[in-house]
Amino acid sequence: MNSGHFFFVIMDVEGKVLKSNGLYEKIAPNSTNKEFWNFLSLDTAEEFCYSLELMLGAPKIRRHLMLEHPHGNQNSFSQIWWEFSVVTTPEGDISSVIGIGVGLQLLEDEMPWDNLVDVLGFGKVVLDSRLRITSWDARVETWFCKAGMNWRNKDILQTMEFGDDPNLFCSLQKLLEGENPVFFTFIGNQKEFAGLLSKSGSEFHFFMGPKEKKPVEGFSKRVFSEKEINLIPGAVFILDKDSSLIQQNRSASELSELLFGNSWIEEGDFGWLGSSSDGLKLKRAIKESLAGKPSLFEIRRFSSKNEALFWDVTVNPVFETDGEIQGVFIHIWNNSTFQNQVLRLNQENEKLRKLALQPSHILRGPLSSMLGILDLIDFQSLNEENKKLISYLKPLAEDLDQKIREHAKKTSNL
Repeated sequence: MNSGHFFFVIMDVEGKVLKSNGLYEKIAPNSTNKEFWNFLSLDTAEEFCYSLELMLGAPKIRRHLMLEHPHGNQNSFSQIWWEFSVVTTPEGDISSVIGIGVGLQLLEDEMPWDNLVDVLGFGKVVLDSRLRITSWDARVETWFCKAGMNWRNKDILQTMEFGDDPNLFCSLQKLLEGENPVFFTFIGNQKEFAGLLSKSGSEFHFFMGPKEKKPVEGFSKRVFSEKEINLIPGAVFILDKDSSLIQQNRSASELSELLFGNSWIEEGDFGWLGSSSDGLKLKRAIKESLAGKPSLFEIRRFSSKNEALFWDVTVNPVFETDGEIQGVFIHIWNNSTFQNQVLRLNQENEKLRKLALQPSHILRGPLSSMLGILDLIDFQSLNEENKKLISYLKPLAEDLDQKIREHAKKTSNL
């Protein structure tokens, strides 16, 4: 397992590192029991996760990837060419995933690169000093089918398969100008390949291997792993651009029948949403999302406990790296607890407002009667002392009446 040239790692089916050699530990310290993709650049982490899913679906096929491992400062990367393969039990169950990698920085050393053909599944084309093809192996023959029959003694830049590729042309120039091997990518037979050119005596060796690439049209069958999508709170539906259901979590499958009267199955048409107002809202939101416009609306229901149920529905477009819309992400979150708290709070506030207004009604009745009586008193029949006392009483009552009115007005505005 320990090697000065090759990285070695063993992972479980979720991509967690179970065991690795010392060379890998140098670029990914303390990686045991952590996901392998955590030690990759963002771009290549996505490529690895997609390839891991492919491997688990087709265990007999090996995967070749050029992955970037960040250095400590996160601004530079070590590029490593990996081969991953799946280990199965005699019963056919998947037990682990093994990865063997070699760093590009080692290409500058004098290494026996012919060994890569067997170790990492590279194919090899041999060129003479004038860049004419002299031989190729069975892997290259398989990848390019019958095309290889016309290559012998032909300048590689004059072949139909390689001649028009600018990356190969530039890489050959670099190799001819220096001694160091050159790594590059190229398109051959409508597939993307990783290529490696190195000098060996008077010959040139052209190593190559097909790269796994995520399809650009539509989603894969699984956008998230089963564990990841079920960690998202609330109900999650993921549709492709044809409104077919690609994936949903457990909460979604339970909620869809309650809200829309239908349980959807993955890969089925999501377009049937019934004729209810909520179904029509969701249908319209999906259509707008596919046009690039996100939507947010609310669904309400009344429970048997005479309490309202609320769900917030968010519908967002999902974009590819090139900006093209590839599908729709629907998230339905049960917001009943919060909304019912708001309703109860509003009800309590209304009660408090009525209680605050009640004293005003209670006090203003007797006070109005008092003011009426004061108006009926015959001041001419009173002696001077009583006239003086009555003249104090009426302004005080009128002032109290004004204070009660002002308090009632302020309370009603709460």
